Amino acid sequence: MLTRDDYLYFADRALDGMTGIVAALGDERANRKPGANSPYALLTHCLGVVEAWAGGLVAGRPVDRDRAAEFTATGPIEPLLERARKVRAAFHADVHAARPEAPLNRRPPADFDGPDRELSQGAALLHVYEELAQHHGQMEILRDQILASETGPPQRLRAGIGAKWRDVEPDVLPSWVADMDLGVAPPILDRIHRILARQDLGYPFRPDDPVVAAFEGRMRDRYGWAPRAGRTKVLSDLLQILQIVIELTTRPGDGVALHVPAYPPFLASIRRAGRVVVPIQVPADVGRAKLLVLVNPQNPTGRVLTAEELSEFAMAAEEHDLVVLADEIHADLTYAPHRHIPFASLPGMATRTVTATSATKTFNIAGLRCAIAHIGPDALVQRLDALPIDYFGTPDILGRAATVAAWTEAGQWHRDLMVRLRANRDRVAAWAAERGLAHRIPEATYLSWIDFAGTRIADDPAGHILRDGRVRLSPGTEFGGDCGTFARINFATTPETLEEILAGVERALERR
Repeated sequence: MLTRDDYLYFADRALDGMTGIVAALGDERANRKPGANSPYALLTHCLGVVEAWAGGLVAGRPVDRDRAAEFTATGPIEPLLERARKVRAAFHADVHAARPEAPLNRRPPADFDGPDRELSQGAALLHVYEELAQHHGQMEILRDQILASETGPPQRLRAGIGAKWRDVEPDVLPSWVADMDLGVAPPILDRIHRILARQDLGYPFRPDDPVVAAFEGRMRDRYGWAPRAGRTKVLSDLLQILQIVIELTTRPGDGVALHVPAYPPFLASIRRAGRVVVPIQVPADVGRAKLLVLVNPQNPTGRVLTAEELSEFAMAAEEHDLVVLADEIHADLTYAPHRHIPFASLPGMATRTVTATSATKTFNIAGLRCAIAHIGPDALVQRLDALPIDYFGTPDILGRAATVAAWTEAGQWHRDLMVRLRANRDRVAAWAAERGLAHRIPEATYLSWIDFAGTRIADDPAGHILRDGRVRLSPGTEFGGDCGTFARINFATTPETLEEILAGVERALERR
């Protein structure tokens, strides 16, 4: 049976953790808001919870509380820590005086925001602990984000397990793999933390898949396209979707049309399947293929196809009766005034398009495998449904939760991200122009495709930059076609790190 001392021991652990974090951060850091809240505001809120629930509802004291103001509170930390000491002392007294089975000594106010049930004093105190434990975890995340923003990507990410920063020598700056150095949205971290705090990692129960609902809602609200109900499948990643579509719509030796240069794993996947890559120069080229893979926005060039261009591909697909796999994973990384148009939203294309997308690229969660395939063609739906139910596997709980949080709760983080990426994009463009390098400013993505033709390093740009500048870029040769003079820069990093990357490229240009 839970004793009062047991209860207070664990409640105090959460309070100790939160006050310790605020004290360690100090006045300036504790008031920073890397997400929706600051550590100062979260501690203020938790003290309000203790006073309102334990002091007000359980002990019966009148409490004057402005809950909304708690989340915007700011100020020096010492008065807040002193308040925490006083609130804790009263909290201990209220817990020892409480009668767990008895009704509350004060009724909740009219604007009560709490459990939707009749509460005893014991239940109210359990809710206090629930709030303390939840926000302690959130505050730990905020602390880590605040400190990480000061140490910068090299120190933070070299200590991790991500390929981008670990698969390079310690003196090399990575600008190759399409991951970002800019962290993860707090709503995503919060959703994951809640699952881990509950130790809720068993088999999931989802009568209505929230990932599907999040995808369909985002497509309607952001792009004006209403996906057909019952046609959305949740899979692991876009390469898996590509492989499935290749196997079910083509035969060995068939052509698969796509724009080149192209994402290297796509090229490799097509060839491993025994199919032939058909490079697209003009829409008419798709007539030599059995499947059209339309990557829009395009990687590595950052091109966003216009409505007119998409219509030409729609007519070609109709003429040659092709299934179209529309890879739209970079759609949310489109810069105004350019506009992403889902291919399936074009007249007549809904029934021949497989739309493949994911939150992983925009929200920096590639390691949490979760992707969407919206299946338009009836024949493909029938072939998929005829396969064993476990043939394709399924994303894990954390990937699903992160995807839902990204698409439904991380809007402000995404807007802030695009401001940062646009500034970095423009910096790379200005740098390239100053040096006379051929470079088309990307209309989407955080990738710049730069031609080093005419420079001293044109024979192997990425190789020379790695050896002489100690910066790793993606070689153009990996993307197919006649791209040996190109290299791809990933500019999704801090301004300071981007300057170091450009300085490394500059060293290689000068040394040669």
